[in-house]
Amino acid sequence: MGTPKKRPQQRLVGIVSKDEIRQSDPFYRGCCSLRPRVTFRKTMLTRITRTLTLALSLVATLQAQVTITNHSGFLSAAGMHSLQGSSIGSGFIVVEAGTGINDGRVTFLEDVTFDRQTVVAGLPSTLVAGFASGPRDATLSGDQLYIALGQNADPVLDSTILHFDLQATPWSIGSPALTVADAATLIPVKSFMQSQGYAYSGVHSMVLGRKNNLFIADAGASAILRYNIGTGTLSVYADIPGEVNPTSVGPPIIAAVPTRMRWDGKKLRVCTMTGFPYLPGLSKIYTIDGPSTVSVEVAGLNLATSFDYDPTNGRLVVAEFAASFDPSSGFPPNSGSIVEYNRDGQRVPISVGASFPANIMHKPDGTPYFVSLSDGNMYRIDPGSMNFCATSRNSVGTGALISNAGSVSLQANDFALKCESLPVGEFGLFFYGSAPTYLPLGDGYRCVGGAKLFRFDVLKSDQAGIVFYPMDNTTLPGPGTLLPGSIWQFQYWYRDKNGIGGSNLSDGLQVMFAN
Repeated sequence: MGTPKKRPQQRLVGIVSKDEIRQSDPFYRGCCSLRPRVTFRKTMLTRITRTLTLALSLVATLQAQVTITNHSGFLSAAGMHSLQGSSIGSGFIVVEAGTGINDGRVTFLEDVTFDRQTVVAGLPSTLVAGFASGPRDATLSGDQLYIALGQNADPVLDSTILHFDLQATPWSIGSPALTVADAATLIPVKSFMQSQGYAYSGVHSMVLGRKNNLFIADAGASAILRYNIGTGTLSVYADIPGEVNPTSVGPPIIAAVPTRMRWDGKKLRVCTMTGFPYLPGLSKIYTIDGPSTVSVEVAGLNLATSFDYDPTNGRLVVAEFAASFDPSSGFPPNSGSIVEYNRDGQRVPISVGASFPANIMHKPDGTPYFVSLSDGNMYRIDPGSMNFCATSRNSVGTGALISNAGSVSLQANDFALKCESLPVGEFGLFFYGSAPTYLPLGDGYRCVGGAKLFRFDVLKSDQAGIVFYPMDNTTLPGPGTLLPGSIWQFQYWYRDKNGIGGSNLSDGLQVMFAN
């Protein structure tokens, strides 16, 4: 990406007049078309002020709530297109990139009913590489709404930020949608970056910091900007370094491509997806302690598009777009993951086989949500179980399979483990740990890891080759205590006297427990 020719200096951002904005607004209804003035209710502001950041483009129509695999559920209203993501208060602020015909919009979704109210409509939308590109992010500070516009075909609005003053131009549920013509200010990020010597610009996300600072992630320039809301000045806050390309495919330096940011009141953090050839393991989370003070906090991520922290335990959760990239075929579908880092710093996937996850966020109670780029849905990750890590052949067939019965409710305390397709009359035991792994053991692979492993009582398989173990969560050891929202991996080890190595293991079972 572009390199600045000199140390960027602050300058006053040019303010684009409403007349200029109206000329670029396909929904502009003329100078004398007045919408009813409706007060933006304080209760509504309170409900959507607790704003997180948003996600990438989604394609397809959103569906009604149903239950799906990987302990997730659809949580989106019908009729939405190219969803950018959502921020959480008592409802969702959703940014839609549209369908490529200048139909991007910002929408408010009720939390329970998912009734949709369009806040801003008619935003630029352009097809780029088969996906809609337009609105990228939105954030609310009091009654001031900011919308980030990424790449689009509008020469005025390309890579800019729109600012709406919801006191001067009120909006509330039931009132007509605002349009570009209602914007109070346009922040021309692209023209500013060009003036600083950057060859590319593509606004991707924003986050509000302290002292009237709005931080902006420019994915095209691989830079973080700071916009002083009080003075109207832009400056380059930090350049995010690229990565040396270890392959012969692509440029010698791989662009960082910053995607999402988080501000915790003291520090600014940003994750990078990295650019072509999109190599796994190069993405990072950086801490930015001040202008140009950038340090690596987490490394080894796979094409990270977003991250968040569970408010109940502080654990890092990352959305990884895909497992890999092939220049001839692209990103493999359904290879994305939502990964949590446990207290030992180990990776624990909490949703696998995700279809291009673009943003991850939590509600105050710790419930995680993510947005998919390709299937047009928002997902809630619910407590439940899922299998992982393939089983290994044993002396009686294709291998032992683990499953669970009962519920994952700790209060109900009726969770039970089951393993079948075992050799008859052989001893074994269930064990569990806090992270997945993959290590050869006997004729199989140990899929359960963590700082410490915990075992249950020895069992003997019955005449059907099955073992069953009701688990009492009130008798577990302290370090292995199950808590609401905690994630553990389970597996069954067993003797197999007719096998090559004399012992084997089942596949793995990952469980997220609920209260």
